[in-house]
Amino acid sequence: MSISVSVQANGPQASVTLRGTLDSMSQAMLKQQLEPVLANGSVSQIRLDFSGVQSMEAASAGMLMMLSHTAKARNKAIGIVNANAAVLALMHKANLGKVLSIQ
Repeated sequence: MSISVSVQANGPQASVTLRGTLDSMSQAMLKQQLEPVLANGSVSQIRLDFSGVQSMEAASAGMLMMLSHTAKARNKAIGIVNANAAVLALMHKANLGKVLSIQ
């Protein structure tokens, strides 16, 4: 499986829409797609829209945690919205809510 990433930056906010499966194979692509957003000095908020993510492997929670730490080190807030129940359950089990906003 794979993931497709669509990024739209509008002033201080960047919206990143994900579609597909977030697994060990797609993590590197996601990190590569997010690097320009993290490097963009005018972006202070990153919103990850998980509405198109069907499933997520547990290892991806660790990658999201590292992404959150990278964003904070660059003075950016990061949040996840619209995750389905199964993905949300995995995020909560991994305690992702302690390091980033999940709505």
